[in-house]
Amino acid sequence: MMNGIVIRLAGVQQPETRIFQQDVITIGTAPDCDINFNAGNFGLPPESVIVTLRLRDGVYRISTLDAMAGVTRDGEAVAVGDAIQDGDTIYFGATGIRLRFFTLTDTSNMAESLRLGDAVLASANHPETVVSSARRRRTVPRTDVAIVFVKQLLRELVAEIPRRVLYAIAGIAAFILLTFIYLNTASFIVGRRNNQAIAEMKQTLSETRQEIDRVRSELGKAREESANIRGSLSLPENVVNSYGQGVCLIYGTYSFIDPRVGREVRFKEPTVMENPIGPDGNVNLSVDGNGRVYEVEFTGTGFLVEKGLVLTNRHVIQAWEEDDLASLIRMRGFRPRLKELLAYFPQVQQPFTLRALEMLQEQDVAICAFEQGATVLPTLPLNEDGESIASGQPVVLIGYPAGLEGLVARVDEKGRTESRRYGNLSYRTQLNELAANSKIRPQSTQGHISDVSPQLVYDARTDEGGSGGPVFGANGKVIGINQAIYLNSQATTNFGVPIRYGIELLKKHKQQQATQNAQSSLAPAADQPKL
Repeated sequence: MMNGIVIRLAGVQQPETRIFQQDVITIGTAPDCDINFNAGNFGLPPESVIVTLRLRDGVYRISTLDAMAGVTRDGEAVAVGDAIQDGDTIYFGATGIRLRFFTLTDTSNMAESLRLGDAVLASANHPETVVSSARRRRTVPRTDVAIVFVKQLLRELVAEIPRRVLYAIAGIAAFILLTFIYLNTASFIVGRRNNQAIAEMKQTLSETRQEIDRVRSELGKAREESANIRGSLSLPENVVNSYGQGVCLIYGTYSFIDPRVGREVRFKEPTVMENPIGPDGNVNLSVDGNGRVYEVEFTGTGFLVEKGLVLTNRHVIQAWEEDDLASLIRMRGFRPRLKELLAYFPQVQQPFTLRALEMLQEQDVAICAFEQGATVLPTLPLNEDGESIASGQPVVLIGYPAGLEGLVARVDEKGRTESRRYGNLSYRTQLNELAANSKIRPQSTQGHISDVSPQLVYDARTDEGGSGGPVFGANGKVIGINQAIYLNSQATTNFGVPIRYGIELLKKHKQQQATQNAQSSLAPAADQPKL
């Protein structure tokens, strides 16, 4: 049986816990209620008794209830006559105010609680022991009596302590608390300042690193541009010094034959002018003429790509294709025939005899061969990566523009005096004289690429005789073969054949040479008699 009840008021500004052993307990907003609370803005009836509890048959029951207060118990509605159970919680609508109930039992029940505790301990030591009926009814040991006792004991102890001691304790506690708060706050503030300083330093460091990276990038670009400028300025010198001796002057002669009789044509009559076209517009040539055989001398440029192999233009080897006068003679039924082809290399006193090997009909490229022997000549590097060529890049031309006249114009005064002695001699005689005196030197000019497809277009100056010369790119490799000049343009505009066509012709020749070598190696074996 109950001999009292503990009521815990919560959800208000000042929660409280009280013990009642009286028969009637009033709860409400009236000042004279045993448990009262301020209605405030909660919407509860002001100054009224909302709930009345009455002890009947050892149990507190609800005797009166204000229906306007919206009282519920553990989420369910309550009614007059309902018994209050241990652990019940009553809520007053949606106000948040609530009452928690703990019942107080008599001594017999307390003894039963002690026996229940012993049973719990015994069951913990012997899990297979059968629990008592009280254990089955309640699985959680009751601690409300002990809690209430401790709280009441603490209140009495506090009441016996002198107020000045309490104030001193409170002051010390407040001082410790304030000191703790101050230290933590100061530590927090200092830590936050340190974190901010660290963050600012990190930000500054990041910005500094970005600035350093930007400066490094700009320095790298500046170095690259400087290297490009230095390379562009030194490109002609490096190319000429490294590969100038591998660029040759090509000299040749051709005549015309009458295919009907297979003989060379001559001037009909000896003449000082030796003009193949007479005053009447007719060709002054005939196989039965009394004059000398009509021969045409020409010059061009070529360059060494492998030992004994020279690349040049097709029209350099077949010079009559670019000669208007030769075209008129060919229209009269005479056919051109190449008589002589020579290659003059710098620092080599004697020319080499060239022979044409292969020509591309679609492109103005030809490959020639000569017996190089033990003569040491530099082989020019060919650029096989056409994608590295772009507009705006520098180029260097090496060749012999203006042919013999260009060479004579560039020799010293003594050389020019000696050259005048041979002014009435043939091209070949003069070239032999210049070669013997090491006066065969190529000329270099520099410019920039303006277009790369389908031909190379650049503004490096050149002239007739420079056809077939190498066009060096910014990487110091041959990217093209100088082909033509646009004479009608006020600005210098030259054209070149991309070197890929020369590489193609070189590979074709190598394949043919390999096939011929294989066939020649098998021929003796085929001729051997069978045993």
